[in-house]
Amino acid sequence: MRHWLATAIVTTLLLGSPASVAVAADTFANPLDRHGPDPWLQYYDGNYYLAATTWNNTITMRKSATLGGLATAPDTVVFTLTRPNGAGTMWAPEFHLLDGPDGKRWYLYYTAGEEPFRLQSQRIHVLESAGLDPMGPYTFKADMLDPVDDTTWELDPTILELDGKLYLLGTFYDGTQPAFIRPLSNPWTASGTRHILAEPTYSWETKGGRVNEGPEVLQHGGKTFVVFSASHCRTPDYALGMLTYNGGDPLDKSSWTKSPEPVFTRNDAAGVFAPGHNGFFKSPDGTEDWIVYHANDSVGGDCDMNRSTRAQKFTWNADGTPNFGTPIGLGVQVAAPSGE
Repeated sequence: MRHWLATAIVTTLLLGSPASVAVAADTFANPLDRHGPDPWLQYYDGNYYLAATTWNNTITMRKSATLGGLATAPDTVVFTLTRPNGAGTMWAPEFHLLDGPDGKRWYLYYTAGEEPFRLQSQRIHVLESAGLDPMGPYTFKADMLDPVDDTTWELDPTILELDGKLYLLGTFYDGTQPAFIRPLSNPWTASGTRHILAEPTYSWETKGGRVNEGPEVLQHGGKTFVVFSASHCRTPDYALGMLTYNGGDPLDKSSWTKSPEPVFTRNDAAGVFAPGHNGFFKSPDGTEDWIVYHANDSVGGDCDMNRSTRAQKFTWNADGTPNFGTPIGLGVQVAAPSGE
């Protein structure tokens, strides 16, 4: 029994209040990590697990039975990078429960490169867990290099499972910064080269640079969406855009339709700027959908470790598309996910 509930019951008994007691729902306030850019958050087997960019040679994770508890949970190192081609500057970790040779395993994808830092050396890599604990232990599994063109950096890995097939999504550099999709034969092996998934063309995708990055998969009601970050992360106009899958070959850009307007943008009144690089997770009882993302709390924020991790619930429109609303300010008390 939670402390607040026990207190309410004891107070009722002592004061002789009516038997029906109204108790406020649990709440929490953002941020979940004051220095947590590029966050990835999942609820699994009774706990929330959060990982984010560390900008060093470690991959860390926080664990808590409540969403709000992540704010004070310790950062536990789950893996230390040592490979020469991926020894530092760890960005954008994501862990996905996928079928491996020994059954379900967590596959932890991340971006890292040579030390000292050199952007051109940044590539996608993947670890494999020994069992079903999201915190590992992990062993290195593979460098997720493009089998045809490995001449440029690739960032922001995520996984798409669609019609029984597996795909790696990310972003790369070709003079601009488009999002890509690459087919996989298993969680760590490419079965073909990358294909462009989305290119920055609208004005809201080109603030400070032409950027489509951090693609993230959202599936609901038989529909598949990819929500990505647009414009340069050092601008306050960094925002989320969305692709909708229309059927056909997922490797063909024409199988996807880009929404003409961003779906999640800065909220000046609440002091939230550059909201982006998101992920999605379910409430403990599976009835609610939540978005996790990073943002700056000033218009002059940059692409650094001062971006903080935030989370909030979102809903669905009548046409089956997500409605993310507007970013909530820091310190605002909101109801905790259903089922905590």
